[in-house]
Amino acid sequence: MATIKDKKRAAVASAMLRADDYWSEVFIDLGLNDLNYSDLFFQMWLRADTPLTKTGLYDFMPGISRRTAVKYVQDLIDRKLLREEFAPEDRRVKFISLSNEVKGRLEKYLDFAYQEMRNIS
Repeated sequence: MATIKDKKRAAVASAMLRADDYWSEVFIDLGLNDLNYSDLFFQMWLRADTPLTKTGLYDFMPGISRRTAVKYVQDLIDRKLLREEFAPEDRRVKFISLSNEVKGRLEKYLDFAYQEMRNIS
């Protein structure tokens, strides 16, 4: 017989799996359904008011090697899914931010995940 604690854990696990599935639904057409991108995008979204450099982004993807993170980030920049802008005080430095497209999709996903967690009884 499942305990109340086990039922709550099962509800959380189910909500998390639905959220993972929704991530794929929201990002698959961009080829970004790999959950390693969620680590990067969540960290960037949480730090939207902080200037982020390209090299600083690599640590936001702990589930993959640094070499792979470099490739992923550069690919996102090349595809204009991450914005790259010169720092106003030093044009040798570039700051990276989420594109409006990625930000919009991410916020749609976060709204869904939030609702999933609220629905846990």
